[in-house]
Amino acid sequence: MDSFNRHYHFAASCCWILILCLVSSLVRGTTDAYAPWDATLTPGAKVPFPKIAPFDAEYRFGWEGLSAGGATVHVVSRDGGRLFILGQGGPNAWIRKLWNYQALYVGESGGNGEVPSWFRMDESVSRGDLLSEAYFKGESFTDCHRGVNEAKPWEQIELHGVRDLFSAMLFVRSQPLKNGDCLRLAVFPDRSPYLVDLTVVGRDTLTLMGKQIPAIRFNIRIQTIETHGEHKGSLAPHRKFHSGRIWMSDDVERLPIRAEVDLFVGRVFAEMITLNPAFNSFTKEKAPGH
Repeated sequence: MDSFNRHYHFAASCCWILILCLVSSLVRGTTDAYAPWDATLTPGAKVPFPKIAPFDAEYRFGWEGLSAGGATVHVVSRDGGRLFILGQGGPNAWIRKLWNYQALYVGESGGNGEVPSWFRMDESVSRGDLLSEAYFKGESFTDCHRGVNEAKPWEQIELHGVRDLFSAMLFVRSQPLKNGDCLRLAVFPDRSPYLVDLTVVGRDTLTLMGKQIPAIRFNIRIQTIETHGEHKGSLAPHRKFHSGRIWMSDDVERLPIRAEVDLFVGRVFAEMITLNPAFNSFTKEKAPGH
């Protein structure tokens, strides 16, 4: 089961999903299986948005309007301007009777989503404990997904510009994010890479945590990237993801505050319910040059 199908992990990673699409200055050779689309990956911003400040947040998840679980997220700064994330969560008690799932996610990235980066995810499911790890180098990534008592080999995949969920979120918030902007990223959330297109469709005001919060709204499109066999480099619609929307606070923080995903099982959502340090107010103030 992949990470986008695991809607709770998707949200626990803070909707970080995060998400993404414009033009890259890197043009791949004609022998590159990914050449038809990897030249369209979004490049780094010429003037990146100021880096995210450390914070603790709590999110709740739901399905078709019903509360179904939650996650906590802890982000701190490390030496050299890098950021570390720890997120954990899963369904609430009544959902666990149907689906016993818990996840712990840790990772590290450059402050604007630069690679190298890495993540590790520990999952507890009914059939046993699972471990996923991946290391990103910019032109490739190395990953392993296995049961904790299994011995599976690591696999290296050559794929330009690929990021994990955390670094993808950081990369997105570093962009100008003007209405109509399109962002494109290759994202590897767990077991399979995806080409994710985000379109900035406008600005909204959300009511969360007792506040009126100005927010940037994105529409999401996800395609599966084939990395093996005769179809290597080709794209296919995600079988279970139909559509999605993400909201990021439209202020100097640019934090993910809500996500909605339309899956084959219906609509699931995640939204921020606590934040520490708490914002005194969300404002329309922007960083210089944005």
